[in-house]
Amino acid sequence: MTSFFLFLAQATPVPSPAQAEAVTPLTDGINLAVIYTSIALAIYLGLLIVGRWIKRQLHVPLGWFFNLFALSMGLFLPMQFLAVPGEKLFGEHVDAAVVLTGAFVAISFLRHYLFDIAARGDGTNAKVPKFLSQIISIIIFLAALAIVLQVIYGQQVPGLLAGAGIVGLVLGLALQDTLSNIFSGFAIYFGGQFKAGDWLKVGDHNAEIMEVNWRSTRLRTEDNIYLDIPNSNITKETVVNFTHPTPLHALRIEIGLDYEVPPTRVRQVLIEAVQMAEYVVSEPAPTVFLKDFAASSITYEIKFWMNDHSKYEETNSAVRTNLWYALRRANISIPYPIQLEAHYEPSTPAVDRKALISEALGKIFFAECLNGTQIAQLIDRAQVSHFGQGEQIIRQGQHDSSMYVIMEGRADIVVEASGVSRTVATIGAGDCIGEMSLLTGECRSATVLALEDTHAVEISKATLAPLIAESPELLEVLSDLLARRRMQNEGVLARALSEAQLSATHEDYRSGFLTKLKSFFAI
Repeated sequence: MTSFFLFLAQATPVPSPAQAEAVTPLTDGINLAVIYTSIALAIYLGLLIVGRWIKRQLHVPLGWFFNLFALSMGLFLPMQFLAVPGEKLFGEHVDAAVVLTGAFVAISFLRHYLFDIAARGDGTNAKVPKFLSQIISIIIFLAALAIVLQVIYGQQVPGLLAGAGIVGLVLGLALQDTLSNIFSGFAIYFGGQFKAGDWLKVGDHNAEIMEVNWRSTRLRTEDNIYLDIPNSNITKETVVNFTHPTPLHALRIEIGLDYEVPPTRVRQVLIEAVQMAEYVVSEPAPTVFLKDFAASSITYEIKFWMNDHSKYEETNSAVRTNLWYALRRANISIPYPIQLEAHYEPSTPAVDRKALISEALGKIFFAECLNGTQIAQLIDRAQVSHFGQGEQIIRQGQHDSSMYVIMEGRADIVVEASGVSRTVATIGAGDCIGEMSLLTGECRSATVLALEDTHAVEISKATLAPLIAESPELLEVLSDLLARRRMQNEGVLARALSEAQLSATHEDYRSGFLTKLKSFFAI
């Protein structure tokens, strides 16, 4: 093997010094071109791999401009370290290509992270108006173009801008309103006050934002009427946003009531009525303010909360409807203005109160133990209450002491257990509810919800207590009736029990009820 290499060395001609001096520059140029091309290709392929990863993992839509950027960087970077022949001829063009293609890549990242992902940053995924993205992209490209012309090619950009400024001034004056709307659109978006889906009060209109575009804000009213308001106009008005930063907001209603009724009682009636209205949230609780002593009434302001302004009219109607029924039941009048003379004639025949109460007393289970004088006293003291559709006649868990006899209308008995409400029965005319609460003070075991306008005769503890105070022996009779009623409800009488066992059970029940009655009525 050694003899073979010695043979090749002897056979290879040795160039003369002149020949070697002529070949060296050519060889060096070829080697430098190969090195430059290899590095450029490696950079180009490396950037393409990075671009593919960015597109797949980060989901940035780079587009074909990234390929041009990768090629420009492949040509540009080796020039910074190698003395490439011809650099002076095309080096400026490579620099310009890097700046311009780099601007497009920057625009791609900006659109993705600022416009598509960040949006408004409030978790609503609101889209940035397309015109805004386009204008910012144009600004970035023009800035890159100015750098190329001024820095790389040495052109006098200020002179060009001066000429363009005169043209821009003329166009600005001609398009003053349009530009005002565009910049107002920027203010609406970046200010963060409005977005699609928000409910606003603009002038006399309650309306939902459907779109904010380059020229105007488009809204839809509660009557499904579309309003197209120029952006410059809407930024000059005082606009109330019922949705941002939170949809929970308060509404206020004023009402004038009779001077003769104590404000503390009025507050209780108004708050209970508002709490039962549809779409009114329970927390924060409604509040009532005494606002003014007017000429013919005391003015109260009711503040309540809701979280869906699209139900604005329905909520106001439900609150006012409940107020009317609640005030009628509480015998609180809404006075007529003293400046007017009005003769009120009800549209429906007046209810014969005494006849209605007398009929109702015949339905209660303890009426048989009352004499004529006592029944007459109950008729004078009992009340006729009127409940509107959807109102609660009694509420589960309440500690009050009234019973009701339904004379007209229907109601559901609803029991809530473990957070689930279930309707267990429907009652109508002639049915009695709440006897145990009236006689023993036990808390309500169910909610009774009016299905329609309902008349009911209310007998309260305050109504029955004077009769018991005058005739304590009534407690003995009432405890006996309650014991028999419980035995019937539990089916004790149907069992095969001896007479002694039935008597002992009845006596246990009777004595228990008697103790409760005496304690409740303080006898």
